[in-house]
Amino acid sequence: MKLGIIGTGKIAKAVCTAATKKGYRVMVGGRNLEKANQVAGEMEHFATGGTIANAIHFGEILVLAVPYKSVEEVLRNTDTFRGKIIIDCTNPVIVGDSIELAIGHTTSAAEQIAQMVPGATVVKAYNTAFANQIQEGPFFGPNDGTMFYCGDDEQAKAAVAKLLVDTGFDAVDAGPLDSARLLEPLATLLMRLGYTQSMGTDMAFKLLRRD
Repeated sequence: MKLGIIGTGKIAKAVCTAATKKGYRVMVGGRNLEKANQVAGEMEHFATGGTIANAIHFGEILVLAVPYKSVEEVLRNTDTFRGKIIIDCTNPVIVGDSIELAIGHTTSAAEQIAQMVPGATVVKAYNTAFANQIQEGPFFGPNDGTMFYCGDDEQAKAAVAKLLVDTGFDAVDAGPLDSARLLEPLATLLMRLGYTQSMGTDMAFKLLRRD
């Protein structure tokens, strides 16, 4: 499976690191080609760098790992997403004295992105964990951290779930794409706990179920 990662920040680097360790072929695409090549070159396991267009063309699954405020700029001038699975990692937050949800409850970033790329299939994932847990593995004693995912296409969700499991997570299907209205606030809570409440980033959510 080939991954095209759109973005060069912490989450992009984390997913790239975790996926290449498991043998995925990965291209990192950025607006700054030098930065994309730098991120790819830092991988212990092979990855390549390129433009955003290069990464979109390369990937069977695309990982959208840019700040929410940059999403429209990245998506609006291309029609090359047709037929692609897009993992939306974004969180629509406003960071000030506290961390606030910018949109929510009646829509979500994931649903807005799906409207911007009608020829693609959007799955929400990788947004409810800190980058270091994605990169290093969400392993806490006998438990692996939970990663919730949601979307409207079962085949796309199955492909994303495999990636999540391969990169160490207990993958939990949260239902249709409008469940992103719940997952994005959950991510906001995680950020508040980690940063506002000074609990740090060495933690992850875990869904516990009785056998």
